[in-house]
Amino acid sequence: MTASDAEERGIALLYVEDEPGTREMFSLIISRRYPELRIIVAEDGQSGFVAFRQNLPQIVITDINMPVTDGLKMAAEIKALSPQTEIIALTAYANTQQLLQAIEIGISHYILKPIDIQQIFAVLDKVLSIIRAQQEISRQNELIRSLNADLARKAADLEMANSELEAFNYTVAHDLRSPMVSISGFSQVLLEMHAAVLNDEGKKYLGIIHREVLRMSNLIGVLLKFSLYSRKRVEKSWSDLSGMANEIKTNLLLQQPDCRAVFSIAEGVKGFCDPELLRIVLENLFENALKYSMKKEDAHIEFGMVNQEDDLIYFVRDNGIGFDQQDADKLFLPFQRLECDREIAGFGIGLATASRIIQRHGGKIWAEGEKGIGATFYFSL
Repeated sequence: MTASDAEERGIALLYVEDEPGTREMFSLIISRRYPELRIIVAEDGQSGFVAFRQNLPQIVITDINMPVTDGLKMAAEIKALSPQTEIIALTAYANTQQLLQAIEIGISHYILKPIDIQQIFAVLDKVLSIIRAQQEISRQNELIRSLNADLARKAADLEMANSELEAFNYTVAHDLRSPMVSISGFSQVLLEMHAAVLNDEGKKYLGIIHREVLRMSNLIGVLLKFSLYSRKRVEKSWSDLSGMANEIKTNLLLQQPDCRAVFSIAEGVKGFCDPELLRIVLENLFENALKYSMKKEDAHIEFGMVNQEDDLIYFVRDNGIGFDQQDADKLFLPFQRLECDREIAGFGIGLATASRIIQRHGGKIWAEGEKGIGATFYFSL
């Protein structure tokens, strides 16, 4: 019998006593007081050890002085096989040598005869309480192991599904780019080399085709980047985020020389991150902030960091058009755009890319905003 089989059959008690009358009477008293216990009896240490191996009881009560094999020798063999077994030794003699030997073996309780049955009950109550607590802990640990194994399997399945989906997205986007380039090229050739044979309506339609193909090509490029950033290995190091933010600010102002937005970038901000991927996050957050605030006369964009409960929280804040806070979770979904975004160009993929990168760092990203007041995007690493 295994330990798990024994536990499923309930708590068992092995009583070893060489005197038949005492053995019968004691077994009857114990079974009446503890009807839930499975009582097993043996007449000496040798038969007691055989009974133990067959039944693996959690509790053993044994006389010490018995023929064939004494109780202490049997107890030592039991402890070698099952150290967690609770053993209660009974003896008619206050023998110091036996007591020391019992302690060395690991016997839990040592009771002198004549037996006070109330003392036995008190000891058994304590032992049963310990065993039941251990069994409950064991059940909880087994449940936790089972749940963890289930979670690990589901996580592995999800990771595989995501990897396959990202690989599919990359393949589709990559394969779509080639025909888009051809359509764009041929439509441009028609406009430039055959304009004389086209009426105004034909030119108009070709112009629409060319613009939409360029838009589709840009979207494919965005999808490819999204897939690449989702698959790139994260290699972390301590990075100068203030310097990174200043470089991004400079590039944005060079691209838009008429921009009047004021940038405030905190000094000395560092982060443990993949610098290449984190640059993508900051670029998307800065571009987003500028896009939604540049129409304001006093547009202001701020980058900084706060220490919150021993966690470093980074933020990009703007005083642009803001958003309704109840829509905050939608901001990070791919191709999801709010009603207030409709007049502003974009595909709705920048914040989704930032979110994916932050997730791959093991961090979190969230947003707070108010319509007409502005927005703040927070993230941790």
